[in-house]
Amino acid sequence: MRHLPARELLSRVLPMFRPHVRALGAGVALLLVAVAAELAGPLVLRALIDDDIAAGDRGGIVRSALLYAGLFLVATTANYLQVIVLTRMGLAIVTALKERVFRHLLGLSMDFFDANPPGVLLSRVESDTERLQALFSEVAVAVLRTVALLVGAVAVMLASSWQVTVGILLFAAPVAVCTVLWFRWMRGLYRAVRAMVARISGFVSEYVPGVPILQVFGYEDEAARRLRALNDEKVRLERRSSLCEYGFWGVLTAVEVVAVILLLHLGSGRLFDVTMTVGTLVLFVEYTRRIFWPLAMFSEQLGFIQRAFASADRVFAVLDTPSRTPDREGARETVPADWSEIAFDDVSFSYTGGARALEHVSFRIRRGEKVALVGLSGGGKTTITSLLLRFYEATEGRVALDGVDIRDYRQAAWRARVGLVQQDIHLFPGTVRDNLRALVDERDDDAILRAAATVGADEVVARLPKGLDEPLREGDSNLSMGERQLLSFARALVHDPDLLVLDEATSSVDPGTERRLQASMDRLLAGRTALVIAHRLATVVSADRILVVHAGRLVEEGTHAELHARGGIYRDLFDLQFGAAGAA
Repeated sequence: MRHLPARELLSRVLPMFRPHVRALGAGVALLLVAVAAELAGPLVLRALIDDDIAAGDRGGIVRSALLYAGLFLVATTANYLQVIVLTRMGLAIVTALKERVFRHLLGLSMDFFDANPPGVLLSRVESDTERLQALFSEVAVAVLRTVALLVGAVAVMLASSWQVTVGILLFAAPVAVCTVLWFRWMRGLYRAVRAMVARISGFVSEYVPGVPILQVFGYEDEAARRLRALNDEKVRLERRSSLCEYGFWGVLTAVEVVAVILLLHLGSGRLFDVTMTVGTLVLFVEYTRRIFWPLAMFSEQLGFIQRAFASADRVFAVLDTPSRTPDREGARETVPADWSEIAFDDVSFSYTGGARALEHVSFRIRRGEKVALVGLSGGGKTTITSLLLRFYEATEGRVALDGVDIRDYRQAAWRARVGLVQQDIHLFPGTVRDNLRALVDERDDDAILRAAATVGADEVVARLPKGLDEPLREGDSNLSMGERQLLSFARALVHDPDLLVLDEATSSVDPGTERRLQASMDRLLAGRTALVIAHRLATVVSADRILVVHAGRLVEEGTHAELHARGGIYRDLFDLQFGAAGAA
């Protein structure tokens, strides 16, 4: 795992403030006003005690009291406005950063997602950026406030009595060092608690989907026992961290009282031969109370900044990840509408860090052909479709359209000519209409309904209470598996693609639905090329050509009748499914 130097992280974080310079300036100005008003309060108290009260000046007492109240009001108002301004700024920065990260993720090649599971990416987009939002809007300003308050208070205290100030600082220094060491140790406890929370979340997310299995095998008590053990460990860790945390703040309160006692002792003149007025003594007490807690929190704020920088490092690691399937410089913006042939020319491919998935595969798909890919699982069929769709780049060889490498076309232009239906169906949150038009607004209802009617999905739409406006529930629970597959099939047709890629597209539907899809297949594929992956060989016996892929190689090619008569891998697969009597 990489770790960018703090200087490089700062050079990348600071430009994020550039569009918000005015808000940042306003926030800092408000902070300085609040700190100045807070520092001025004890000075007013000293004048009130030493001058107005001592002289019995009632008018002066009232004026000083009103001035003190005014300073309190100014500090409170400035703090409130500063929080609003900087919180808005932080939210704006982080919102833009989330959109930037998400958009970058959408453009990355599939090998990145192979190496980074969704949970990790969710943490990058959500958790890490949220921590940065706190850095931008709260913590960095809190550090600035602490520094300004400490510098201002110590300056006034030194001007009033440098001897007493030195004594207080000598007392506060070891407290600050102990606080740093304490919070450093406490971070280990916090990490352990967070790790346990993650374990419990993972346990629940793994077991809840398997509730039917738990019930059938009577495993509920054992699952509950395991969760109880995890919860007990979490309670033990949280109890320990809470006792340590609140114990620390209790000790710190006691230390603050000791500091005030020391101050009273110093102000009495028994040390340093310094005698302070009552007003000056009150001033020192007020400043001591104002700086003690921020001083204690300073190390924790710095610790948070370190953690936020670690989050920034992870976010920038995503942003710095290049796509392995980028558009070439000068790539063509459009794909010819009258293309005639797609060719795999001596294509080989290896997944990152994995074995070779394809070895010197060559074949042709002529326009209008229905070509089937069959073979054992793991043979390389899905890899072929992934290369065709440019989810990955060929390690050797090329995929060409009428002799032109498809990498010479922009990805968006190439994929706009392709319709994809996968075995694992993914419908997005939203209405049926949103999903059928694949979130592209310009598709009208006529095109959507025509595509739905082609595959029989119009019956699904008609069944739903709100038709195309029916919202899909979480997990698409208001649709059966077959209905979801039909909608996925219709979605692939809405933009009228030249090429259909069907990856086990009918494996999840019931036999009746599968027969309905087969019956409409001729109309579906009229004037359109199709590349079909299928384990159910009955769905591809009518294909123009069947390609048998085995162990990453193209080992057989021909029609169903030719391959069955040849007596190779295809015949073994077919006879295994249908028996020797199923020969065509």
